[in-house]
Amino acid sequence: MMMEKKIGAVFMAMMALVLLATTSGANRINDISCLEATPLLLPCVPFLKATDNQKPTDACCSAASSIVQRATSTQNRRDLCQCFKQAASGIGINPDHLKQLPELCKITISFPLDPNVDCNT
Repeated sequence: MMMEKKIGAVFMAMMALVLLATTSGANRINDISCLEATPLLLPCVPFLKATDNQKPTDACCSAASSIVQRATSTQNRRDLCQCFKQAASGIGINPDHLKQLPELCKITISFPLDPNVDCNT
């Protein structure tokens, strides 16, 4: 169970990048917290850790899309980015799979996903 949590944290750090590309808003009531977002992303861990030509599952894509839609404010996206990066420190992912996630899940973002993102930009 502990390993599953650590692996899940990897994906969450990278999903923060997706959150940065969503539209800005000021509706803090509907924003998603780190605590809410973290378990939603566990279905993406196998894809992000894989070294072969796997595809993300429907559950992974659904979770990623949901988080992008719910992170409505710039500050919420920044907070989630920091949360996910901290949770994922020290755990590796396949950066190529990370970069492929938006296209494979049909999520529109304005930049490529990168594990070295600056959460404040």
